[in-house]
Amino acid sequence: MYKSTPSAAWCKKRLLVTSLFAAIYQTSAIAADTSAVSGEAVDDSSEQMTVTAPAPVQKAGSEHSISARELENKGANDFGSIMRYEPLISATGASGGSGNGKSGFDRGGYTGYNIRGMESNRVGIDVDGIAQPNATGRGYVGRAGLNTFGIGRDYIDPYMYGSVDIQSGATSTETANSAIGGNVSFRPKSADDYLRPGKTSAFGYRSGYDSADRSWHNGVTVAGGDEFLRGILVYSRRDGQETENNSGTVDAYPANWHSDAFLASGIWQPNDEHKLTSTFDYYHKTNHTHYDT
Repeated sequence: MYKSTPSAAWCKKRLLVTSLFAAIYQTSAIAADTSAVSGEAVDDSSEQMTVTAPAPVQKAGSEHSISARELENKGANDFGSIMRYEPLISATGASGGSGNGKSGFDRGGYTGYNIRGMESNRVGIDVDGIAQPNATGRGYVGRAGLNTFGIGRDYIDPYMYGSVDIQSGATSTETANSAIGGNVSFRPKSADDYLRPGKTSAFGYRSGYDSADRSWHNGVTVAGGDEFLRGILVYSRRDGQETENNSGTVDAYPANWHSDAFLASGIWQPNDEHKLTSTFDYYHKTNHTHYDT
């Protein structure tokens, strides 16, 4: 009995036709989905959300800032104690002269800061952007002038400043390049540190005692104003004696010192693009001391 069998060519043709139908169906489905998605995008264009974010600010690891609150917490009361607990930073001293803000013969004190091994005049110091003069040594005339500084750099009252900015090593272009070891910038207190929208006045009082030199400190801060005109007044008074050396053989030379520091700053801001700031800073210290000739 004769039986017909479909040839291989015919099977290939059927498979090809089936594949073409499947491809056409998938293409139509994708086109329909794309049209649907496009239709939704057009219909929901009124609800489109745009997200923007500020670029991250890159800050060098060699830059560090100490706020007024941190100065208060660490008990900073003079030029040297400002750098207390700061890694790789210390306050250098001399065996005589430049003592605690007032130069005196045979009176130990600070001559500058040491940052990563660089010290004294190789580390710049500025107050409100104004560079402080370098420490100047005395001539070696007699024993009293040996290893002393006639003009120091420690004419600083920590209570007057809102922050202390430290740059280790090379300084940025925003700071005057006056030293190779780094720079220490003292920024005075400002009314913007205490006032904000809804708060038009502020008052602060601080009192402290240091047993090392039996010194008392009293400070007052008053700020007031609005978004257009505001100002701040700061006053600091310190009274102390010689720093005890805790020696059983040689006592420290007796001393009795007093210091007054005053700061007045005003801000006039007519709009968000313009702001004029004026600052008056005054510091005076008197040191009565006795030493052997």
